[in-house]
Amino acid sequence: MSWIKNVLIEYGREEIAKNTVVTKTKPVALLIKDGIIKEIAESVPEASKDIVDAKGYLALPALADNHIHLDKGHYGGKWHAVVPMDTVAERIKEEQGFLRDFLADTPEKAQALIDLITGNGAVFLRVHVNVDPTIELENLSIIKEILEKNKHKLDYEIAVFPQHGTLKTEEKGLLSKALEDDNVKIIGGLDPATIDGDIEKSLKTTFDLAAEYKKEVDIHLHDRGSLGIYEINRILDYTLKYNLQGKVQISHGFALADICGEELERIAERLKEANVAINTTVPIDIQALSIPVLKRHGVNVHVVNDNINDHWSPFGTGDLIQRASRAAEVFSMTDEAALSNALGLVTNGITPLDEEGNLSWPKVDDKANILFVKAESSAHLIGRVCPERVVLFRGNFVSGNFK
Repeated sequence: MSWIKNVLIEYGREEIAKNTVVTKTKPVALLIKDGIIKEIAESVPEASKDIVDAKGYLALPALADNHIHLDKGHYGGKWHAVVPMDTVAERIKEEQGFLRDFLADTPEKAQALIDLITGNGAVFLRVHVNVDPTIELENLSIIKEILEKNKHKLDYEIAVFPQHGTLKTEEKGLLSKALEDDNVKIIGGLDPATIDGDIEKSLKTTFDLAAEYKKEVDIHLHDRGSLGIYEINRILDYTLKYNLQGKVQISHGFALADICGEELERIAERLKEANVAINTTVPIDIQALSIPVLKRHGVNVHVVNDNINDHWSPFGTGDLIQRASRAAEVFSMTDEAALSNALGLVTNGITPLDEEGNLSWPKVDDKANILFVKAESSAHLIGRVCPERVVLFRGNFVSGNFK
């Protein structure tokens, strides 16, 4: 049991002039016990021991990365730029050539990525791990071990990802074998039309396996235009048919950026009905899908890291706050409330203030997963991507120092 004093929290918003809103904050002390916030007080009681001084840092909910690859990357090893290619299929062929050689360095690189991401404030990772005919389940074995070594500073879910095609991978029984592992929570998928060449067979295989092994689904969908929209609608059909509402996510969903007006409104309603979440990196080299429209319809949208300096892209800071800041910039979320709400894109929807500006976090009995930042407010953090951070996971400090 310990107290953390001189903690700043948000408790409301105030309009100080016409169209001018500020976030109201106040200092408090937090009592942490057994990984839980047990008390929120104005000050530390007299005679208390084991006190940490937060020195006025702002307390915010810790971050969650709902889509990250820890295998087959360059980060943590020798620098590599990207070899120019035009299609996902070409990238897969490139990958097949180096996967086995990468295995020896995967533990070191995966650890470097975990340190980077968690150091920036993430304490939950949804990790996509290659299962494919080239290396079969070897990456899965390595990543499981690395994640277990880091369970003192993060929670995680493992998704088995058939990068080389669902049908080709399952022909060898590799997905079935991987899904027998209780550590695996999700079955992934990839572009059922352009990679598998058979939308219905690909989706039926994925959802049949999810039902058989009681797993969730996360399909990486890069296909654009009417093809991509058709695939999204079929994924929604399968989600409802298999009663997997709330257990399916679509990563990327680039085709959602190719539609607008009534068509986008209709599919947003369907996403809400099926409770299918969308994971996006907020790409800036192509049109980004409309986060504001999806959020207005109640769709869960997660801004994610995805890949960081691998054979797909040389970019990526590993900082979800930077990603959320980019989302705010792309969609002109520039006022105090909009900037503050953008934090929810990287915290699984948890924000200190609700839409009406009322305190919603922290509260007594909340998990003590906290990102402390040297910032005046959530809006300040999103706008300026303040770098000074301290991370608390299950009541233990796992990164950073109060300065």
